[in-house]
Amino acid sequence: MFRSDNLFSRFMNVLFDVICVGVLWVIASIPVVTSGAAFTAAYYTMSKSVRHKTGYVGREFLHSLKINLKQTLPLTILFLTGFVILGIDILYVWMNDSKLNSALFMILLLILFLISGLWFFGFTLLSRFDKCNMELIKMAAVLMFRYLPVTVFIMAVFIIAGIAVYLMPWTVLIIPGAYLYGLSFPMEWILKKIMPVPEEDSEEAMKWYYQ
Repeated sequence: MFRSDNLFSRFMNVLFDVICVGVLWVIASIPVVTSGAAFTAAYYTMSKSVRHKTGYVGREFLHSLKINLKQTLPLTILFLTGFVILGIDILYVWMNDSKLNSALFMILLLILFLISGLWFFGFTLLSRFDKCNMELIKMAAVLMFRYLPVTVFIMAVFIIAGIAVYLMPWTVLIIPGAYLYGLSFPMEWILKKIMPVPEEDSEEAMKWYYQ
């Protein structure tokens, strides 16, 4: 039971790494404006170190956070500004019920859905591709609609996870990492579809994300 290569040990190692990535994500997001870089680093680390067993969790997270922080700051501030404005508008419309406001409420929720989709796909793409923010947004917009069922699913699960953390604050140690681990499966499936297929046995083909 306690051999390092048995099923239980492998499960516990993965679980420990998943929790570590989630905790690092939460801590790095505390300044708020770093939340975009934190999400990028967390996804990168979860995919590379936890899913593909390449590199160490702490080292890969800090590496990704460092190299992406400068680029993500303006994009994160833009997203956060949009979320705050939408939040205020949604709250106002919710508190002032009328037929017109009901229609406006649905429009605001749709806009929130669009911005959230750009957030998830944009920062996930940054973890894999070296592109400017405008290109990331364009790619994110295309992917979120091309894979709309995936977009709806990952956001629905995010809402459920957020509610769970709100109701049981102690789960903040577990749920963020578990969410990212689950997120990596559909996202990796999508990312592999848009990455060029490398030549067999080439240096590129040996990289972790093609394994």
